[in-house]
Amino acid sequence: MQQWIVPTRRAKPIRCNVSPRFLILLFLLLLLALNPLSAKGLGYAFSGGGARGYAHIGMLKVLEEYGIYPDYISGTSIGAIVGGLYAMGYTASEIEQVALSLNWDLVLDDTQPRSDLYIGQKRWAPLGSLNLELDEQFRPQLPSSVIVGNNINLELFRLFSPASGVTDFSQLPIPFTCLATDLVTGKEVMFSQGSLMQAVRASLSVPSIVYPFEYEGRILIDGGIVQNLPVTQVRAMGADCVIGFKVNSELRSASELNSLITILDQTVNIGMTRNLDENLSGCGLLLEPDLEEFRATHFRNPAELIAKGEAYARENADRIIAWRDSLLNLGYTFSPKPKLSYPDRVKVTRIKCHGNKYISSAKITQYLDLPGSGTYSIARIANACREAWNSAFFHTVYPILRPAEEGFSLEIHVQERQRSFLALNHSYTSEEALNLSLILGLNNRLQKNSTLLAGLTLGGRTELNLDYVKNFGDFWGSYFRIFGYLSEKRLYLYDEDYNRVESVKTLEYGATPGVGVFAEHLAIAEAYLYSYQTKLYRDVTTTPPIDKLYLISGFGIKMYHESLDDYMFPKSGIKASAKLSFSRWSELSEKIYNKFQGKAVVYSQLADYLSLRLGMEHGSYFESNADNSFDPFYFSGSRGYRGYQLYAVSSPQYTILDTSLVFNPLRNLFLESGLQGLNLRSNVWDNQDAIVWSVFLELGYNNPWLPLRLSTSVRENAKPIFYLNLGYDYDIFWFSRR
Repeated sequence: MQQWIVPTRRAKPIRCNVSPRFLILLFLLLLLALNPLSAKGLGYAFSGGGARGYAHIGMLKVLEEYGIYPDYISGTSIGAIVGGLYAMGYTASEIEQVALSLNWDLVLDDTQPRSDLYIGQKRWAPLGSLNLELDEQFRPQLPSSVIVGNNINLELFRLFSPASGVTDFSQLPIPFTCLATDLVTGKEVMFSQGSLMQAVRASLSVPSIVYPFEYEGRILIDGGIVQNLPVTQVRAMGADCVIGFKVNSELRSASELNSLITILDQTVNIGMTRNLDENLSGCGLLLEPDLEEFRATHFRNPAELIAKGEAYARENADRIIAWRDSLLNLGYTFSPKPKLSYPDRVKVTRIKCHGNKYISSAKITQYLDLPGSGTYSIARIANACREAWNSAFFHTVYPILRPAEEGFSLEIHVQERQRSFLALNHSYTSEEALNLSLILGLNNRLQKNSTLLAGLTLGGRTELNLDYVKNFGDFWGSYFRIFGYLSEKRLYLYDEDYNRVESVKTLEYGATPGVGVFAEHLAIAEAYLYSYQTKLYRDVTTTPPIDKLYLISGFGIKMYHESLDDYMFPKSGIKASAKLSFSRWSELSEKIYNKFQGKAVVYSQLADYLSLRLGMEHGSYFESNADNSFDPFYFSGSRGYRGYQLYAVSSPQYTILDTSLVFNPLRNLFLESGLQGLNLRSNVWDNQDAIVWSVFLELGYNNPWLPLRLSTSVRENAKPIFYLNLGYDYDIFWFSRR
């Protein structure tokens, strides 16, 4: 076998024939690499600060006038909103128009307008002033925030929908990131991809104020907790020079720490201030307007705050221009970026639900009333989610559009309410004194599509109510009801001058099963059986009361329609009800009669702050010889004919006609003045001399915790009557009764 032998020898030096020109070029390239002329770009870092973030917009307007535009943006909380819109290519003036057009009273309001609820939910009046959800072990769950934020989610979806096709934020007209904080670990979460709407929503979840945001198994809160001025973050994106926009609140003084909200705000601000100060040195230019007169909650002053930021920037024009010129001398270039183009309508290829546990995806899509695929406007998608939210089964329902083949996939993210809840109510009236109520509610616990309400009231009246409804259908369908109750209340007796002199107590217990149909927002109709026992017994009286226990049984029908915008203080809508009952079997009933009661009220809004109210109420036993001593109509008092006190008059037939003007000068303040006429004859208006007229004036304050109604009424030839109603003082189960 042949072998190759390689002899060893001394290595010769390698010669490199490189031209001097090449060495000079290499040296110049090295200098350029180390020279500031190779600047990576300008970054904007927007701080949080709640409503004070409006000032960002005013400063941006001035920077644009001076020809300064960023190459990178990072923001926190309100800074994430402004920064995200700017990164999409919106100009400062366009963002200003968005800010001025937003109705923050609606955006921050989590209450569902009465008019938006389905008719099936209007079988009951609002339950009370405090509702606590119960977990699966029936343990009360305290609210984790003041604002749940469903309307915030839907508004952010509308604003950031043009970026739905962008899942990498570096591909936006201006590369963008925003910060959130992981509530479990306390670590920073930086969003640079995914849904821009979700990223911004997570960043603005102010602890204890806005509900924490659930995202891919994490619970996220305001990014300002870990870094309220993301200078480091925008530098990490590629910026080597940064403008910092600082608008966060300063720490409060000791005298200002006088409420739960101010203490929570101070607690959050302590951490924000500490981590913010660490980043100030990284700003090439720091813009910090004096906003001491404004607080983070002043969302109703956008124009004033924008103007404040703009005025500050103009006052510092020399400093800003000098800084800009120094950057231009170093080779920086500034240019506006194109705005994202986006069609008004999008093609949806499928709908997918996330976060639902007890309510099926099919049921959610049914609430949405959107077919599985089609072409929809952004407004329709947002409104569909609001319709689903109006079912009252969800804390939040919001949409996300994900790019898919030939269109978008529509993802519906929901957070369900607990299936059990406890409602607490307290009320005081000059007619019934103090009442305390407790209502236990079970939704879809006993049967699918069912509701059980058990209510206990103690105080001026004592009641125990048990109401169970099983629906067959969601918007249109049928149902059956089983309602049982026990009620004890005090009736007052009056002398000839209508002065209260005596009182007796009445005890009643019975059951009212029924079957009915309901039609979305239209109406409910129910046929029912009823059987109850009642008696009067002594309280504070010298008159022997009826001491016999009467058994009454029969059948009836009732109907109900309601489109009021608010139950306590409506300004628009209609409410109409009718109940017709027959007690015709002497074997089952000790009294034989036919009874009808109907009510209707219409509110027509004449102007933003003025509404006209027209109402009529009629009751009749039909027979002219009806027994007035048993089960008469009681229709007087603060919620009926105000010219007489509660239980001051009774009759087997009556008619009330009233008209009034409702004035709403401030958001929650109401003033109503009107005229009422009462006729106790069977023929409604056959004799004008039989009509008793009265005028009334009412002042109302619509506080969600404890609404207030203070009113007075003057009947012809009588003294004024004054009424005080504090809290939710109505009968929650009024429609369920016979």
